Amino acid sequence: MLVKKRRPAWKVWPVLGSSFLVYPALAQTVNVPAGLPPTVNATYQEVGMGGWTPPTSTTTQQISGSGSVVSTTTTNGSSTDALQSMYSQSWGYAAAQNASALGVNPDALAATCVVESGCRNVYTANGNSSITGAFQMSNGTYNEALQKALASNPSLASSITNTGISGQQDPATQAVAAAQYLKDAATSLQNAGISNPTALDTRAYYNFGPQRGAQIATANDSALMSSYVPSNQLASNGISSGETVGQWKSSIAAKMGSAASSPILSS
Repeated sequence: MLVKKRRPAWKVWPVLGSSFLVYPALAQTVNVPAGLPPTVNATYQEVGMGGWTPPTSTTTQQISGSGSVVSTTTTNGSSTDALQSMYSQSWGYAAAQNASALGVNPDALAATCVVESGCRNVYTANGNSSITGAFQMSNGTYNEALQKALASNPSLASSITNTGISGQQDPATQAVAAAQYLKDAATSLQNAGISNPTALDTRAYYNFGPQRGAQIATANDSALMSSYVPSNQLASNGISSGETVGQWKSSIAAKMGSAASSPILSS
């Protein structure tokens, strides 16, 4: 039997007494300059890492005609300038997450690292002092605060490099101890009558210890810093003997920027 080859289907449609041919549809190719735009995938935190809400930010990119990125600008309308400084570091977001896990406001933590080191992981330990790192903590204070933080929230152990003294050189790990120390400072100042201590309120505690911290936080602005802090400590912190509490607080607030008024304890 002869098998006829099948031809494409041609249909004739009558239109007002005339007719036209309808041809089979042909595949089309769409050319997209520089490729398709990227798809944004939301990333969620692993279970068991504690509560953490990433900051809300807007990123704008300027694209050239060839599709390459010319510039990238990120704006954040809710966080402080200090927090943005900490976020600019590779460890910044981890440090903020660890602080939040302890109930400490990341803005207040960032204010502390800005004043201490400009949020840089500097090594300043020497034969006379073990103080070092982005949060400038001594080995003794760091170790005590870290162990207290881990006892309070054991899940933090899985998010830091190690729980020993050597972990002090990792800023995200040191941030755990620093956040705990700030939390202790806030509790101390609440007992001294300051209901909602801020980063500025706790600065003296962080810098000069619990007793002097509470005294300076509640002192009159006209009081001299030398009334509370020995002259050698004043000198090592660049504070003159005639500087008042109000003047000192003003200079610290200028360094902290908008984060100076950030409460230590997150709501």
